[in-house]
Amino acid sequence: MFQVLTAQQLRELGMSRAHLAESELCCLHKVRRGHYVVTRRCNRGHHQAIAHLSSDEETTFPTEYGDIRDRAEALRLQIACRRDSLPPNAVFSHVSAALIHNLDPVLTGTSKVEISRQSPTRNYNGLYSYSRALSAGDTTDEFAYPATTLPRTLADLALDHALEVSVPLMSQALHAGTVTPSDIEAFVALGRRGRRRARLALELADARHESPSEAFCAVKFYRHGITGMVPQLDALTESGEFIGRNDFRHKKAQVAVEVHGVGKFYLNSNGPDEAAKTSHQRNMDLLNAGFTVFNLSFGDLFRGRGYSPRSSAALNGLPARFRRRQTERRDTGSPQSRPPKSG
Repeated sequence: MFQVLTAQQLRELGMSRAHLAESELCCLHKVRRGHYVVTRRCNRGHHQAIAHLSSDEETTFPTEYGDIRDRAEALRLQIACRRDSLPPNAVFSHVSAALIHNLDPVLTGTSKVEISRQSPTRNYNGLYSYSRALSAGDTTDEFAYPATTLPRTLADLALDHALEVSVPLMSQALHAGTVTPSDIEAFVALGRRGRRRARLALELADARHESPSEAFCAVKFYRHGITGMVPQLDALTESGEFIGRNDFRHKKAQVAVEVHGVGKFYLNSNGPDEAAKTSHQRNMDLLNAGFTVFNLSFGDLFRGRGYSPRSSAALNGLPARFRRRQTERRDTGSPQSRPPKSG
């Protein structure tokens, strides 16, 4: 776990103002006013006051990825620094609760910690408080943080956040088998604001999505009016020989889409070179078997209006009969983009 220290605690440990200033440039990160997180072990004099904490076996340090994952890591630090200062009867919810449940978002949709409690909705600096009535069965402290349960968390995400945020998180939980669609749907009550979007999120989320990027791609298919793309289908030659499993394949046309995230190559047990060689051979086998194959990188999902010119052309290349009219439903995303309600 992260080692969180307040300015008062640092003073009590004997850290001077000069050493605190030095530590902020080295081994302490100021997350919010008066709250710091230890970022690494350090042998310099300014670190001596907290050396026993950084060497603790249970201490973990923040990770810098240099990519979109840093947003989730920054939010994890914010959550850790607010655990002991939550308002009365409040619990972490929405994206914050999803992180506590060890889910990995593609997009966080917010830079603020999200909580729920039975009080008027409020939008603070660094904190968004939802007005929610929570029963004892809706909350858990299993991870040492008070949070909404996983089904309640995913339902809240579907109701209050954009599809790009909720669907990858829901698909992860469904794929892991920790929830079922009916578990989530039980919290999507009639008359709730955002219910229409939540129902759509449930339709798009799928246990067959093997990575967050695949679930995110499924949302982009919806945004661009592409229908009929089925996840994780085996591709066979005319003689029935197995070629490989496609991330997506059209249920009628011989069209396959492969989403190449970082994990597909760099987390492969045989190394990135062998993984790339295998991927290339499968791609050639698919082409030789008569498939049209579109390869999308993770970055392709974000460029332009969600796709790069290359991938947009790929999607537009699908026969017109496999596309629906691009009249996407209105999705306003997180309520944090709207001004808070007055008293």
